[in-house]
Amino acid sequence: MSLIMQVKSLPKEVKYFVATEALLGIGMGILGFVLNLHFLVLGISPEQIGALNSVGTLIMGLTSLPAGFLANRLGRKRIFITGIILIGMGYNLFGWGTIIWVFYLAQVLTSVGVSLLITTEIQLLFSYAKTNELETLSYSLLFASFTLFSGVGTLLGGYFPSWLPFGTTKYQWAIYISAFFIGVTAVLRGILLPCLNNGKNRNIKKIESMPIHKRILKEIDKKILLLTFYLFLMGMAFSIIIPFQNVIIKFRMGWSDEYVSYLLTINGLVLFFASMIMPWVINRFGNIKAYYYVYGINLLLTMVLSFNVPVWIFSPLFLLRSGSFTLLNNMIDSQTMSAVEENKRDLFAGMRTLLRSTGSAIASYLAGYILENKNYLYPFLTVFIVLLISFLYFIIFVRPIFASNAVNTKFYIEEEIQRDVEGI
Repeated sequence: MSLIMQVKSLPKEVKYFVATEALLGIGMGILGFVLNLHFLVLGISPEQIGALNSVGTLIMGLTSLPAGFLANRLGRKRIFITGIILIGMGYNLFGWGTIIWVFYLAQVLTSVGVSLLITTEIQLLFSYAKTNELETLSYSLLFASFTLFSGVGTLLGGYFPSWLPFGTTKYQWAIYISAFFIGVTAVLRGILLPCLNNGKNRNIKKIESMPIHKRILKEIDKKILLLTFYLFLMGMAFSIIIPFQNVIIKFRMGWSDEYVSYLLTINGLVLFFASMIMPWVINRFGNIKAYYYVYGINLLLTMVLSFNVPVWIFSPLFLLRSGSFTLLNNMIDSQTMSAVEENKRDLFAGMRTLLRSTGSAIASYLAGYILENKNYLYPFLTVFIVLLISFLYFIIFVRPIFASNAVNTKFYIEEEIQRDVEGI
């Protein structure tokens, strides 16, 4: 079955989910480009930005487990939409504020919102997909939509400061516009996406009567512990470079905002391509061998970028590293969730966010300290070390889990064709 036919066969709820992800990507793309530059104009130092990001990721971690239990009790969609609304409120406050404590308050709102969103997003999407065979495709399309339109938002973020140079800084109105896109996303998803009960356990009344710590111990198992620590390492690898990539590019290359936005827009297209080929990579090279290849590419490119290479070499290698890292991250996100039983996915999502946020907090503070000293090479070297550790951890602990769940992460084209024939 071709990719187009597979997409057509997706449930309409998945299609609505993917379509509205475009608006979320535009809003987050605009803010992701202008926020750090807005901070720097207001006199917020890179080290303070790193501390701000660290606090945000810690808050995400602290709220992740309660978010998982709330999703189980109240329904994933309600928690999901609430998270998007809080993100929009936080973005508005980023635009309105001028002093550091207001930004911390905005970071709290945004971080709680992101925690609610990412704690429910994948399993809500998977519940709409309905079958394991469609989960990987649904996730691939969702992230592809986000990355493509995040690139569009990044491009707009490079121009809005010139088009609307008003307010406390020339970036203020771009931040307000990003908040508007987030608000529209919340409204459309609230209307279009149905509420499902897939997130609720059959024995929910018995489980909910227990204290929270007993409920966690009852549902947690060795597999969840191994996978969440793996995501802790990936959270570190993500947050050393990606939250600061506009600053790294701007000052390493000495480019204007517009030129930085061009490169990051191209980067968004690369991420889109990397997201779209994820199912093909897994199907082509196998459930385990694909990780060896993608890890190898990531380690090689990250090591090269840790040297002071010329700009004409840095730009394409930066794009390739970004795409290969996104491919790896998407493979991990999709397959770790598919490896967990449906009735434990809300707990796993909460623990995943907790551990990943902890890793991100450590990495963000470290990256802020490095950039405060105007060193734009060490972040890549640090990521190389973290990725190497995560690769060794994958080989020893995670590979057996993924191997035993290979059926959940491959496209069995022949089986789908056979089911179509039988349906006819």
